[in-house]
Amino acid sequence: MLQDQNKSGVWSNPRLWAISVGETLAWAGLFYLFPASLIRWKLHFGWSASELSAALMVALVVSAFMGIVSGKLIDKGFGRELMSGGVALGGICLLFIPLVGSLAEFYILWAVAGIAMGACLYDPCFAILTRHYASNAKEPIVMVTLFAGFSITLSFILSATISSVFNWEASFYVFSFLLCFLAAPLFWIGIYVDTKANLSTTEGFSESKSSTTFFRSLVKKPIFWSLSILFTAFALNHIMLISQILPLLEARGASSTSAVLMASAMGPMQVGGRIGLLAIEKYLKREFEIIGVALFSCVLLVCAGVLLYYSGMRPLLLGLFVVFQGGSFGIMNLVKPVITARLLGESNFGLISAVVGVGYICGFAIAPGVSGFISDAWGIDSLIGTTFLLALVGSVIFSASVGIKITQK
Repeated sequence: MLQDQNKSGVWSNPRLWAISVGETLAWAGLFYLFPASLIRWKLHFGWSASELSAALMVALVVSAFMGIVSGKLIDKGFGRELMSGGVALGGICLLFIPLVGSLAEFYILWAVAGIAMGACLYDPCFAILTRHYASNAKEPIVMVTLFAGFSITLSFILSATISSVFNWEASFYVFSFLLCFLAAPLFWIGIYVDTKANLSTTEGFSESKSSTTFFRSLVKKPIFWSLSILFTAFALNHIMLISQILPLLEARGASSTSAVLMASAMGPMQVGGRIGLLAIEKYLKREFEIIGVALFSCVLLVCAGVLLYYSGMRPLLLGLFVVFQGGSFGIMNLVKPVITARLLGESNFGLISAVVGVGYICGFAIAPGVSGFISDAWGIDSLIGTTFLLALVGSVIFSASVGIKITQK
């Protein structure tokens, strides 16, 4: 776990800098390297885009269930070993991808990469930070996500440069080296001993029977299901729109150039939403109630859907849609681990976070396929309507559940 919080502040804590850089490399090499290499793979292997893209879906589904194992390991105090070993495993997978000779081998390697993703990407990282910082985890998480926000730029530029000078295989060897010999040591340095670990049976969690009992008690809570539905709705809504963002924006009246610029702004809007929240809190010298922040993010997402629907030939409304959509998703990613701890407790938080996040990661995995099907079968307007309904239903269920929970206190 992280060492005692640096008194001089989060942003001067060298352990958090190590984790932030390691997480940036992990996202660049394990996630964004896939879309960055897709066109080159089509030319090299001769497989279709849908056949290749299915491998990423396999990886994400595997990572969702690996997250449950990761959560239990984090609760037992093995966060450092988990994240360092996971990113190293991912680096080893990258070494073998240029050597595959069949689509089945390609899927198997990305399934193993999914294990690595579930061990070292955001969910395990945020679980570790939340276990240490508890309700003060927002700023450390912002720091990590701010760095990792540049992972897509690093991945696309570095892979394109190496591929143009040498070949795409060389880019995988370079990223393999970065993951194994830079990211893995950085995680090892940044994550220290977890003093909250459940290493004995004193809390009854180290035994399989107690683990099963805890899981059953967790899934019986209505607030658990409302959180799961909310996170899944956010993932489906955002990725369904992002995967069709250019044709969607052009269908609402944006030019090709404007559509690219607006789509490119979605990432900075996510980071801007997180930083904006912290900046306002610092300016007002008080922290907002985390449930209120989550509800505000829900309102923004629903409003984004309304703006998109009525944005035909109205550039201002399209611009506001990008701000609201990116900002709401960025804020929800920030508060996701904190509100989970707030509503479901900090004990055994690694497992709780992983189980709540299964739907979220599976939403990421299936969203592009669902979005493409709806768009092809019924058109862009149906896609917009579907994503709006997802946001609305998720927000209403969460709001009602929180209201009931508060009333019962």
